[in-house]
Amino acid sequence: MIKRLIPWLKWLAPLAVAFFIGRVIYLQWQKIRDFDWRFDPLFLILSFVATSTWFLVRAWVWRTIVAHFGRAIPYRESVRIFVLSELSRYVPGTVWQYFSRIYLAGQWGVPAAAALSSALMELLLMALAAVPLVLWHIDEVLPIVGHVQQTLLLTFPVAAVLLLQPAVLNRLARFLLPRLKMEYVPIEIRFRTIAGLWAVCLLVWIAFGAGFVLFARSLAPIGFAAGVQLVSQYAASWLIGVLTFFAPGGIGVREGVLGLLLGKMMPLGTAFVVAVASRLWLIGMELLWAAVAQVYFRARR
Repeated sequence: MIKRLIPWLKWLAPLAVAFFIGRVIYLQWQKIRDFDWRFDPLFLILSFVATSTWFLVRAWVWRTIVAHFGRAIPYRESVRIFVLSELSRYVPGTVWQYFSRIYLAGQWGVPAAAALSSALMELLLMALAAVPLVLWHIDEVLPIVGHVQQTLLLTFPVAAVLLLQPAVLNRLARFLLPRLKMEYVPIEIRFRTIAGLWAVCLLVWIAFGAGFVLFARSLAPIGFAAGVQLVSQYAASWLIGVLTFFAPGGIGVREGVLGLLLGKMMPLGTAFVVAVASRLWLIGMELLWAAVAQVYFRARR
């Protein structure tokens, strides 16, 4: 029964969220027009620089993981593979970004199992790097667990250390890959290296969150004192979008969650406009970096 509902959810959930967002914007259009919008191109440029780390450094993290499977890909080519495969996540099905990663990496001799395992491991590191930012303001994201915020902040490092142990990751791969009809390929990597990659992912998240804060500041007079709160809200919306597997690229769901969280700082209609505009800004950057990578970053095999 659930399997039959998933294909419908892939279309109905984003459409339902889009209808809700559109209705709020329509009903509050006058308030949106009267809002004190302040477009500042300087902050937009700074946002572009900060957000670009999301593509350039994540590609390096994925390339580093692939290298521990015994395969080497030039950095320029890893950026091209990463940004092109990331665009595929907007195709309904949730698997196309991994299929495209497998196909493009396979042209460099990377086995399908290694390409998939490295992609999932990079996504896991990014998700775990987002968790501390979410926990920092968990009382706003999930008020029901806000009273145990300090406990969660203290227990998260222990849980992360246990989950990122090489033996645990290999065991997960040994369980998952045969079910995807792929040969299990062990990864030879030390926990110290994994911890270092997680720290890099945390820095990427800080830069990515700062990019969103700068983008929001380029449109609205938002004080930088609320920067940490905005980063936490952005990380929470991204994490929920990733967990909502039936929405391609988390589209719709992420904007809905982000708009509701931003609605605590500004009128709800204005918050949804900022949330939708941030998605369009990110898609525009993805297309730009994909074009740059395709033209200038292609390396010879």
